[in-house]
Amino acid sequence: MKQENRGKVLFYYLCLTYIAILINSAGYLKTIKFVSGTTIIFTAAVYISYCMLYLLITFLPLHLLDRFLSISAVDNTLRKIRISGSMIIYTACVLVFALLQILIFTDRIIFAMYDFHLNGFVWNIVFTTGGLESLGADKETKLIFFLMTAGFVLLQIILLVVSRFLAGKPSLSSPVVLRRTLISAVVIFLISLVFQGLAYGISSFKGYVPVLAASKAFPLYQPVTFRGLAKSLGFKENKDNSFKMKTGKSLTLKYPLNPIIRDPNHTKYNLVFLVAETLRADMLTREIMPSTWDFAQKAVKCNDNYAAGNGTRMSLFGIFYGLYGNYWFSFLDERKGPVLIDLLIGNNYQFSMYTSAAFTYPEFDKTVFAGIDPCDLHPFASKYGWKSDRKNTSDLINFIDTRDSCCPFMTFMFFESAHARYYFPEDTIIRPDYLKDFSYTVDIKKNIELIKNRYINSCHHLDTQIARVINHLKEKNLLDSTIVVITGDHGEEFMEHGRWGHNSNFTEQQTRTPLVLWIPGCKPRIISSITSHLDVAPTLMKLLGVKNPPEDYCLGYDLLGDKQRLYTVISDWDSLVYVDNQFKAVFPLKAYGFSSQNVTTHNDDEVNDTDDFYESHRDILRDILSQAGKFTN
Repeated sequence: MKQENRGKVLFYYLCLTYIAILINSAGYLKTIKFVSGTTIIFTAAVYISYCMLYLLITFLPLHLLDRFLSISAVDNTLRKIRISGSMIIYTACVLVFALLQILIFTDRIIFAMYDFHLNGFVWNIVFTTGGLESLGADKETKLIFFLMTAGFVLLQIILLVVSRFLAGKPSLSSPVVLRRTLISAVVIFLISLVFQGLAYGISSFKGYVPVLAASKAFPLYQPVTFRGLAKSLGFKENKDNSFKMKTGKSLTLKYPLNPIIRDPNHTKYNLVFLVAETLRADMLTREIMPSTWDFAQKAVKCNDNYAAGNGTRMSLFGIFYGLYGNYWFSFLDERKGPVLIDLLIGNNYQFSMYTSAAFTYPEFDKTVFAGIDPCDLHPFASKYGWKSDRKNTSDLINFIDTRDSCCPFMTFMFFESAHARYYFPEDTIIRPDYLKDFSYTVDIKKNIELIKNRYINSCHHLDTQIARVINHLKEKNLLDSTIVVITGDHGEEFMEHGRWGHNSNFTEQQTRTPLVLWIPGCKPRIISSITSHLDVAPTLMKLLGVKNPPEDYCLGYDLLGDKQRLYTVISDWDSLVYVDNQFKAVFPLKAYGFSSQNVTTHNDDEVNDTDDFYESHRDILRDILSQAGKFTN
């Protein structure tokens, strides 16, 4: 067949395949709540443009193959061995587009089951040996999947036959008709693509949840935001808490699963959260943090505690919600605070929150503290973190002294002393051999020990500020009525595994933190098994009289209960990480993140053969995947 005719056939084949993809992808529309005209129009624009993108992305390598087969030397070689270039390209198109249809169909099923699109987690559960069986698939299910695969291949063959027929009709394959069709398709595609991008950006800025929720139904959706530009142009960001449907229910969340029930005679403990930026577990020693160390000996001390994330955002989210980090985005969209804070608000607690960083980035004013009056959020940051910490600690102590003593209170302090570049005053130096002039242009690897000494000095200063709060509570006789939580948001690595800082990996140094809980009337104890930030919220909820099992509102365990944690889950923006006493496995949540999937030992050493891990942990991974979608509609 001539190259010109093959081009016409491929053009019609793309058009017909696009229609087939639209029909196949229509299943995604069933998961969307069309609560407004804006949502309908936005969804239509995404539906039209993204189905086209799926097609074009898949067709790009086929187009390159077609160009290659059109080279004279290649075409002549194929003629000599009696192979048709058209047959090669048509066969490739049928197989590739059938695979695309299969992936879309499979992704729709997975999304309906787990509220996740195909990703590294799902891929390992479904596509490794025994994976389908672990999901309850029997021989009949496998037969249906085989027939479905054969059906999509047959469909693409039929579409190819029809395309060849249409290309042979002069009235349908004239240059004028093809040009008009192509121009119309490009215009519709571009208008849809631009409109959906603008609609999402505006909805993100204004906090319009229906559009944000609708976008999650489509695989590979790329959100477009322009908060900075909008603010610079004078537009005001929506500060309303959440979007609710007419029924009063959340649009994207089912949280908590059941109404919270409390013991009417519960104790109204005061709550004090002392959370330190970048405080790793091995800093809590008698030498480095003596005051905190002494206090920990009289409290509940967790010796093998993991942060909920390797960055501040997911870690603080995990502390207050007890949920995996993948839930962050839905809670941010809906401006939904944790049930723990809702409980305190309902009991007329007094609040005063302090940070030496900011409450707006990460957006804790729209998540963790969404229900708290902005007047009770007190950010203060200076160039030197230790100075900010001292002022904020003084303000926190002043709040305790000036509060209404007839009502319980909650206060929160986020310390910055231990954050890079690790500032501290002269009177808290315990490692005199430290890097005096620390800038980000310095040779990190060469100076890492001196840099770590800076960090140790900053942790020692941090200890002095924690001590100020603890001593004040003691002096005011408040420790008998106050629960105190001391922890770090995440750890910090000093080239132990080739990296410096945090947010870059899930090594022990980046993810292990201290966790100390002072609970009035509770005898001192050490918990040596794995614990997590995820366990803080359910432990506090039980102490505050909540009768619901933790499963109703979180994924953590009561630290004072009988259930022992065998593994934990850590998160970042794009991954969930499984950790137990043997293994650590990183699973990307994005469809394009398979390359970042990794399995190591618990202590971050290389694992040569990962098959044993996948086969022995498949049921656990399946449960984690279910839990990661448990609280979303």
